[in-house]
Amino acid sequence: MTEKRLVVLLVTFALFVFVIQLNMVYINVSDIYAKEIKKTQTREHAVDDGRAVITDCNFEKITNTTSVYKTLVTAYDDDLQQVFNVLNEKDKQNFEKNINSGKCFLSNIEYPVEDRRFYSVAQRYTDFNIAQHLIGYTDMEGNGIAGIEKAFDAQLKNGGTARYLQTDINGYGQITGVTETERVNNDTATPIVLSLTTDNTIQRLCEGIAKEYIPDGSIVVMETKTGQIKAMVSTPFYSANNVAEALTMENSPLVNKALQSYEPGSVIKPLWAAVLLENGFDADKKYNCKGWTQVNGHTYRCNNSKAHGEINMEQALVVSCNCYFIDAAVQDKAFLYSQMSKAVGFGERISLADGYSTAQGNFPSFEELENSGQLASISFGQGKMLMTPVHIAAYMNIFANDGVYVYPQVAKGIYNADTFEMITPLCSLNEKRVVNDTTAQKIKYMLQSVVIDGAGGRAEPRHLYAGGKTGTAQTGRYNGNGTEILNAWFCGFYPFDNPQYTICVMLNNGGESSYSAAPVFKKICDSLYYTL
Repeated sequence: MTEKRLVVLLVTFALFVFVIQLNMVYINVSDIYAKEIKKTQTREHAVDDGRAVITDCNFEKITNTTSVYKTLVTAYDDDLQQVFNVLNEKDKQNFEKNINSGKCFLSNIEYPVEDRRFYSVAQRYTDFNIAQHLIGYTDMEGNGIAGIEKAFDAQLKNGGTARYLQTDINGYGQITGVTETERVNNDTATPIVLSLTTDNTIQRLCEGIAKEYIPDGSIVVMETKTGQIKAMVSTPFYSANNVAEALTMENSPLVNKALQSYEPGSVIKPLWAAVLLENGFDADKKYNCKGWTQVNGHTYRCNNSKAHGEINMEQALVVSCNCYFIDAAVQDKAFLYSQMSKAVGFGERISLADGYSTAQGNFPSFEELENSGQLASISFGQGKMLMTPVHIAAYMNIFANDGVYVYPQVAKGIYNADTFEMITPLCSLNEKRVVNDTTAQKIKYMLQSVVIDGAGGRAEPRHLYAGGKTGTAQTGRYNGNGTEILNAWFCGFYPFDNPQYTICVMLNNGGESSYSAAPVFKKICDSLYYTL
């Protein structure tokens, strides 16, 4: 064999070996590729956490009233730009982060993208959710942080129907299959709704009025016979979808003003009038108001030191005379006032539902009331007195309810979400007599005179009659202009002849109540007329 032939033979053999090795590599790579494609992982994504719905007394939704869209996304999708274009700014940041991680994830989208699978999911809150202060809000993990959401967190967490996506993903991150499943979060497999005592119609009309006329304050509407709260409004409003923003807003929008304590002022006088009547005081006895009176060397005055002249009890309520009630109170009435305050829950928390209550407020002890100066002060709603709007509504209700005190409530019951059959009752009538029906009737008619002839004249409804009382309370706090901040109250009942509702209006820094709170009461009554 020649040297040339030998070289050719060696080269040919080398090429043959190379081709065989290359083919083996190709076979191995193809086999690995095939195995990777077949290597499928199943992952679960929670579309809806299944938090139970909160409704009003008629099972109209308060939460979960609107929907948002979600879609499954991977880094290998062909339409990532289209999906990105329908995201809000916050979701865009999360989108980029998740894409870079190579994960399969659920993303919110503003509206569906063509030829892409999407899922409609209930949104817990709208930006201005109805009854937002009563309901409260949850955190990012779905835990109840405030309001009813916090009080009934366990029941709400475990009471809804959660939705999940079982996604099959191959070794290259591509979705090869999706299965949607549902399961109830509790052991009984029964989805529930939490029904409150509120009425969405009444709640909405009160919120509309508050939005226009109450920059900082509250409205409470209570059903006279049952004590069930039909509306609870607090201002200013905020978005439960952006709680962080509310933290920087003025007038503490996250605080439920209906449950907070304030100085009550003259709105308290009807209760003391009832105490006097219950203990033999003559309502027709004349009192000469000079515009001021003295107790232990301290001078107390009526509004603007106005002298009201010869007046009886009804006239004293009509003109809201401080001196009448001061001089009637300091005549050894400390024990009587202390007993009545306990009967209507002053200085105590009112439990509106399990885990949901008002602030405690404050009322002087009997020992403190033995100081004639403190007794004089509380007789016209000043001194060491702090009351919530719920406390005031509950006490005023005794005159609409023949002297019977009814405990306020906000939770109706837990119901089967499919059949609306009751599972757990949360509301029951709880009442006690505080004054006799004769006394209650006398005060009731006096409060009608307040609305028709007196300081509450701007509260008179357009249709039917009402009874109620104004209250302008000094707070001892001053604004930037050096003007004292006044709490403006009006609390009353409507309609007069057959009271259905007791309504409490409170404006923080509201000025003179007859000009601010009383007209709001009138607007609420005029709106309620069409619901009767």
